[in-house]
Amino acid sequence: MSTDYFYAKPIGMWVAVEEIIGVVKSVHFMKNHTGKTRLNHPVSLDLQRYFKGETVDFSCYNVDLTGFTPFQQQVLTAARSIVWGNDITYSQLASLIDRPKATRAVGTALGKNRVPVIIPCHRVVSKNGPGGFSYGADVKLRLLGLESIKV
Repeated sequence: MSTDYFYAKPIGMWVAVEEIIGVVKSVHFMKNHTGKTRLNHPVSLDLQRYFKGETVDFSCYNVDLTGFTPFQQQVLTAARSIVWGNDITYSQLASLIDRPKATRAVGTALGKNRVPVIIPCHRVVSKNGPGGFSYGADVKLRLLGLESIKV
C-alpha cells in the first residue's frame, strides 16, 4: 500500500489517499502534514482536480468496503450514485435503499465512510441544514460549496 499527500486549499487541509493494487483504501483530511506532496495514483490527481472546482466522476475507482456490514455497504453504494452538484436528504437515501425508517442508521453508516468525496457522503444532508460530517460541518459546507450546492 502506498499513500499520496497533497494540500487541498479550498478546505484548508492536507489529503492523504491510500491505495493498493488499484483499490482505494482510504481518504483522510488532516490539518498538518510534515512531508511533501506526493502524487502517484490517478485517484489523487482526480481529487486534486475536484478540489480545484472541476466536475469529476469517481465511479470508475474501486473502493474497499471490507469490514462494513451489508447494510452499511448498501448505504455507501447508494451514496456513490449521487452525482456531482446534487444532494439528497438522509431520509431520501433511506427510502432509496428501501429502508425508509432507517434515517439515523443511514447517517451512522455514512459517518463510517473511509473514502469521503470518492463516496460523496457530504452530498447527503439533513432536512434542516447540512447535517453531520466526520471532518466537521465547516468542511462539509466547503465541499458542498465546491459543487455549488446550497443548504
